Amino acid sequence: MDEKQRQRVPIMTGILTKVLHIPAQFPLVRGMLSYAIIWPTCSVTQEYLADGTSIENADWARAARYSFFGTFFMAPVFYNWMKYTSRFFKRRTLLECIKRAAIEQISYSPLAMAYFFFGMSLLEMKPVEACVNEVKEKFWPTYKVGVVFWPTAQTINFYFVSEKNRIVFVSLASFVWTVYLAHIKSRDQKKKEEK
Repeated sequence: MDEKQRQRVPIMTGILTKVLHIPAQFPLVRGMLSYAIIWPTCSVTQEYLADGTSIENADWARAARYSFFGTFFMAPVFYNWMKYTSRFFKRRTLLECIKRAAIEQISYSPLAMAYFFFGMSLLEMKPVEACVNEVKEKFWPTYKVGVVFWPTAQTINFYFVSEKNRIVFVSLASFVWTVYLAHIKSRDQKKKEEK
């Protein structure tokens, strides 16, 4: 190795170190990166579980929509919601965590579900009226399942997970939830195609 090459190694190592520390310094970026990977994986996973679809035959356009929506819409909204509500709940007692999860289920979850159904429908290029109808049709049945799933997941999140890792934990819980949402949406589409 000549002198110039030896000088480049520390520079490249320093740049790589800085790039790798970006997610730690910017939790929103970390959340967006996790959603960029997890949400399209949910789409492909749901196809496999429902129909045995192989990766080669997966609906990659749908997976791209999930990736785009999760990365640029769900992760930032959720990150900011978590940051905002953290100001009101300073203690990490079990009772405080249960209260926080319940408040989130009442205030954030309805918005997030409507936002998801409407936004994903828009990305499918559906007219606004069809997007609104999808929210009306799917909101309550989904909310009934979510009212059990999310308070449980969020109580665990608020009580056991450090604040800097909460959006990552939620993205993992969101994996299960998003596979469920993709399944419900797919099932409804199949019923319409059969008629």
